[in-house]
Amino acid sequence: MKRLTLTLFATVVTLCLNAQGAMDALRFSQIRYEGTARSMAMGNAFTSLGGDSYSISINPASSGIYRYSEFTITPGLSLERNVSDYLSNKESENWIRPVLSNLGFITNIKTGSGHSGVKSISFGVAINRLNNFSSRSFSYGINSQSSWLGSLAEGLGGVFKGNLDINDNWNPFFDFPGAKWREILAWNSNLLDPLPDSDYDYIGATENINSLGRIVIGGPLNQEFYRETTGNISEVVFNTAVNISDKLFIGANIGVQSLYYSDYQRFSESAINPANFQSRFSSFRHVYRQTSNGAGVNFKVGLIALPVEGLRVGASISTPTWQFINDKWDESIDARYSDGYTSNILSPVGEYNYRVNTPFRWNIGASYVFGKSGLISADYESTDYSSILMLTESGDKHEFRVDNNYIKDNFRSAGILRLGAEIKPVPNTALRAGYTKYDNPEKNFGYDVHMVSGGLGFSGRGGGFLDIALQKRLGNRENYSLYDDYTNHKAPVGKMEMDGWRFLVTLGFRF
Repeated sequence: MKRLTLTLFATVVTLCLNAQGAMDALRFSQIRYEGTARSMAMGNAFTSLGGDSYSISINPASSGIYRYSEFTITPGLSLERNVSDYLSNKESENWIRPVLSNLGFITNIKTGSGHSGVKSISFGVAINRLNNFSSRSFSYGINSQSSWLGSLAEGLGGVFKGNLDINDNWNPFFDFPGAKWREILAWNSNLLDPLPDSDYDYIGATENINSLGRIVIGGPLNQEFYRETTGNISEVVFNTAVNISDKLFIGANIGVQSLYYSDYQRFSESAINPANFQSRFSSFRHVYRQTSNGAGVNFKVGLIALPVEGLRVGASISTPTWQFINDKWDESIDARYSDGYTSNILSPVGEYNYRVNTPFRWNIGASYVFGKSGLISADYESTDYSSILMLTESGDKHEFRVDNNYIKDNFRSAGILRLGAEIKPVPNTALRAGYTKYDNPEKNFGYDVHMVSGGLGFSGRGGGFLDIALQKRLGNRENYSLYDDYTNHKAPVGKMEMDGWRFLVTLGFRF
């Protein structure tokens, strides 16, 4: 089972390791809208506005607003910043990456009807990015109070040591599900030893037994942790919408999503003075690698209505995205000792196929257009993350009973508030501003995410236009531990501050 093997690594979150399967499902269910430069600058508050090739991922009726055909492409840059404070040492990681947030085409076909009835039909296809997983972080400090190996040794207590040996007739990675892969790697690298007169209790190579028979840390340790995640969720949207009497616009989507997620984690401990350690311990490095690839499909319907001049209201609802996901992962440990002994062991590659049904989503919004001088807009989107469902490849939810119960008990409904405004101080030029708040979907951990944005838009006579936007993700702080507490030893608690920027440029042509 994946949940018995994938949750083996030290992770920068304040979560129990046995919930990692549920956290994967949450990660792949969340949306953090990017946009065209215009929609991002206005906080993506486009449920009732429409007229934007990214906004069809929010409300399919958006294409019904068009009176022309349009092509857009939106490249940009994303900067992610993480600052860690671990054992009184601060480290900062900044990562700039290129992105392609939107590529869209929408065409409008007039039906030739008069002032009432179906006046036009729009068809659209767009590739829109819905989430970004890119992040880097680094933590470092000197610790004399506890160790990763000490925590690992206590967690392995009760397991017979003979079940951990790798040999020609026994592969404990697959033959013995009672141990985690990192425990098997550490044992076979001599980083774990049995306690005297015991085949079921262990001591880490970073620990000594003192004159009173107590287990203590042998001496100061350099601890380092590096993590790099990459990937995204993107959606190919096939859209159609109708314009009824210029008062009601109704649309529908088929959304085909693709996801890619890569996680690289490296944790190491090294002795300041190897002579302090009875095991002759010098250093070790543990590496965990995971890649997830998946695809899914969803359906969405929406409408926009113009009840009175200037006022627009809109709403949409989306089915779950039925995702099919493949995970692959492996681990390795490199160990070194002061007497010259070294060990480098790599696990086999684990692989697992499973399914995730994301929750239903619904949007409502209202906006007011002040003629040709400007507009204001507000949206609210809601998703009940406690309804996420994990299943096997064949559709059996009972195999994920533990994960699904964790989802129901620890996740909740969360909203997205989007606000936007646009003014046109002179013809063919627009100034824009927006705000977005993503509510925290977890009951006991996590945080709300706040984003502010702004931008400019320029229109040319020949149908071309240029929009630029800048979005700032306001800082959040989260506590984290790199391993569990264990008897008489506390794991250090670090603090991570996270923020970021996104810059988008949309090049478009109307005809």
